[in-house]
Amino acid sequence: MLMFKKTLLSLSCSIALGAVAAPALASSKFFLVVPLNAQAQAQEPVEAITVSLAGAALPKATVNQTYSESLRNYLSVTGDAAFDPAAASWSLADGTLPAGLALDATTGAVAGTPTTKTTSPASFTVLASYKGSDGQAVYTIEVGGVVLNVRELSAGQKHTCAITDVGGVKCWGDNTYGQLGDNSTVQRLTPVDVAGLGSEVASIAAGGYSTCAVTTSGSAKCWGRNNYGQLGINSTTTQSNTPEDVIGLGSGVASISVGEYHACAVITPGAAKCWGYNVQGQLGDNSKTRRLSPVDVVGLDFGVESISAGSNHTCVLMTSGAAKCWGYNYYGQLGDNSTTARLTPVAVVGLTSGVVNVEAGSYHTCAVMTSGVAKCWGLNTSGQLGDNSTAQRLTPVGVDGLDSGVATIAAGAQNTCVVTISGAAKCWGENGAGQLGNNSTTDRLVPVDVVGLGSGVSSISTGYNHTCATTTSGATKCWGQNSNGQLGDNSTTDRKTPVDVQDFQ
Repeated sequence: MLMFKKTLLSLSCSIALGAVAAPALASSKFFLVVPLNAQAQAQEPVEAITVSLAGAALPKATVNQTYSESLRNYLSVTGDAAFDPAAASWSLADGTLPAGLALDATTGAVAGTPTTKTTSPASFTVLASYKGSDGQAVYTIEVGGVVLNVRELSAGQKHTCAITDVGGVKCWGDNTYGQLGDNSTVQRLTPVDVAGLGSEVASIAAGGYSTCAVTTSGSAKCWGRNNYGQLGINSTTTQSNTPEDVIGLGSGVASISVGEYHACAVITPGAAKCWGYNVQGQLGDNSKTRRLSPVDVVGLDFGVESISAGSNHTCVLMTSGAAKCWGYNYYGQLGDNSTTARLTPVAVVGLTSGVVNVEAGSYHTCAVMTSGVAKCWGLNTSGQLGDNSTAQRLTPVGVDGLDSGVATIAAGAQNTCVVTISGAAKCWGENGAGQLGNNSTTDRLVPVDVVGLGSGVSSISTGYNHTCATTTSGATKCWGQNSNGQLGDNSTTDRKTPVDVQDFQ
């Protein structure tokens, strides 16, 4: 009985255990899913936002002209499919923008009206921010001036003047004696308007420390220094900072030229008159008396084509093609084969006909012949005669390499320049300030090419130690000494090659 009970108990246990174990035998066919809380669920990977800026040289700006360039054009963002450029913010991380320009923190635009020309491109670093990410890059921008367009110009001692393409007159450089005519004595590094002179000006001449102009009605006006009566206003008032009428020259003036302390004009129909300093007889009136108003040049009451006033001598081109000179002659600058000062005009040896252009420098003189030959005479210590020597010449000698093809010539203090019939500019002589324009400061005894002006030059003018030229497009370029801003490039840095004259008004 006890055995039976044990067997029954075992069977009952087996049945019971079998009932429990059955599901375990099917574990490979079923899964037990247990829910997890939300924080423990796996996340999809998210791409990081990257902000990139492309550095660049921004488009050039111009003084006094509205400028705007959006830096959004240089911005890129990855990691945000819905990127909105307007949501970016902007700031200047390093450097400065040119005066008159600013970076807009919202739009990313570099905008404004620049007030000053840059001498070299301005460099600055910009930071762009978007949704917590930043990017930065370096940008540069150059501000240029408006190139002055002219139809005539004249280089003086340390100032320059020009007639603009619309007829107004502008001057720049030294203004100690009011020679810029802007009713001040403030030195100007860029062109300023001459007070009271508009579109009615026909020609201009800048001299030592004074300037004169001829109007379209034929009247002469002068301004600047007047210590020797060189303004022709019948007084020795120290100076005039604005144009004054020249006594007796209210009409009929064809052309005018200004020397260091005297001035001369050609009066229709070809008479010559001069006024101012006369200690060397440079007025040609057979005296050494200073004249406060114009006087006739002896023997030149008709037939004068053009006139040129040097430091202390004067020369004319006659309608007959002859050249005549008078005044100081210590270096043979009158070309009459002597060193004797002349109080009245004398003929230049060998130039009694065939001359088309005569220019008086400080102590030398040059001419162009109908054949295109260039000839010079007088002082030659710096090679300004161009004959490959430094020998003084009492009569005209040919300029080396210029035996044809010369259109016009300009004589300065101790340098000389020409424009060829092909429109090239060439210079020779003294070059201490770079006034020859050949990227050097070495004197040259023969002509050298002016850098960048191998063609397209329409006129040239030489000052004391600087030179200026106009191009066929009307642009004005100057080079050489710039101590008083006479180059008009908004600096006082000497230039060994031509630079544009900037018009900031």
